[in-house]
Amino acid sequence: MKLLNGINSNKKSCQQGNGDLISDEKLTALVVDSDIICQVLEKAILESQGIQAQVVGSGRDAIDLLASGVNFDLIIIAMVLPIMNGVETTRQIRAMGIRSKMLGVTACSYERERRAFLDAGVDEFIEKPLTPQKLASVLREIRNA
Repeated sequence: MKLLNGINSNKKSCQQGNGDLISDEKLTALVVDSDIICQVLEKAILESQGIQAQVVGSGRDAIDLLASGVNFDLIIIAMVLPIMNGVETTRQIRAMGIRSKMLGVTACSYERERRAFLDAGVDEFIEKPLTPQKLASVLREIRNA
């Protein structure tokens, strides 16, 4: 019976041949982007990777959702957002004590935007469009944490 209890842990996992950790516990992601096409694309990419994704269209909506106690493994946040931009939204999320992996995305890859996002608290910065290849290393880090 002890053996069965050990097998039935909350986070069941095994390793693939390439060393990546595979878990049957779904990762969760929040996409914060005001562009409908980007929302659909980013959610589809995440879901194709087995990630449960939720989408909001503004920084304010993201703050409100996170303040309600909902947790995410990954937050993907666009630079250009209504009400407050991605940098300010990131600052407020970090000020709330949220430690989720954060990925800043923007259509422009100017160094000053990248630096502003990183200074605000994103863990990584990626130029749009988001692709499975660009997302792969971030997901590997989260799954292996």
